[in-house]
Amino acid sequence: MTRLVYTLLLGAAMGLGQEQSVPSERDLRRAVAAHPRDPRPHTEYGILLMRQDRVREAIPQFQAALGLDPRSADAVYNLGLALLHDNQAQAALAALDKHPAETADYYALRGIVLNALNREPEAVQSLRRAVALDPNNPDSLYDLALTLAKAGADAEASALLNQGRRRFPKVAKIHAASGMMLYAAGQNDQAVQAYEQAVQLEPDAADLFAALGDAYDATGNLTKAEGAYLRSLRLEPSNAACQVKYGRNQIKLQNPRKAEAAFQQALAHDGHNADAHFELGKLANASSNTAAAISHFEQAVAANPSLKAAWYQLSLGYHRAGQEEKSRAAKEQFQKLP
Repeated sequence: MTRLVYTLLLGAAMGLGQEQSVPSERDLRRAVAAHPRDPRPHTEYGILLMRQDRVREAIPQFQAALGLDPRSADAVYNLGLALLHDNQAQAALAALDKHPAETADYYALRGIVLNALNREPEAVQSLRRAVALDPNNPDSLYDLALTLAKAGADAEASALLNQGRRRFPKVAKIHAASGMMLYAAGQNDQAVQAYEQAVQLEPDAADLFAALGDAYDATGNLTKAEGAYLRSLRLEPSNAACQVKYGRNQIKLQNPRKAEAAFQQALAHDGHNADAHFELGKLANASSNTAAAISHFEQAVAANPSLKAAWYQLSLGYHRAGQEEKSRAAKEQFQKLP
């Protein structure tokens, strides 16, 4: 949910509309040394470091800029963002609270930081303020909706996302978030529509096609689900979770060989994928290969001890193999799980 927004861009600091070369790191080092009491070189150097994923080096530059200009909304925002990206959410909140600013970006970032600290009620308050200050920003509306959902206010989150889809029809993630909420509520036909709009806007988003496949599957449209999963896998072939989804889809379409190949492909990318092992165990059972089934179920519970169905199948497999003590132990483990 964190947005990579740098409020003081190098181009803006140097003069928009003018053709200027971007300063090199050496130039910015020299500028900082030549003008140590000027916050702008510190900020520009910090932004350059952030763009290079050198967050820890950027933080002292933003701290220096804020120390030189404590009332700068840009400076506190950049410092807070850098600290958050360095997994220092508490320090980010402390900086933001020490240097408050009445800007939408400030409240949006503060809400994201509070979210990272699992303080959703406070995050909601900050994000509401961000939306009020900048109602035309789809990012803040999106963040507020997801925070409301995280806080358990699903109805309000859904209503906000519906509003967002009308106001920001070209923003894919708002359609996607609405699809997620609709799918979770069992409103699968509406979820399909939302995800279809999302993938039209972002045709290279593998995760959105996988989610669309889930929604198609929930409506019983297995052929469209197959197409959505395949599109997702073409975009991201190494996604083991989507390989499992595609395999399950192939089982429903009565294509066990394609299903097995998909589960094996999932394991090629993630050898400890519990779901892939579980599904392969069920396929082995279907072909009366008890030894292979047991092996897969054992690997499934090793990877995910909370996978209750795998413990049950493992108990049955041990029983078929005449390993009664192991069967009882697996059954006991199955009964312990919620």
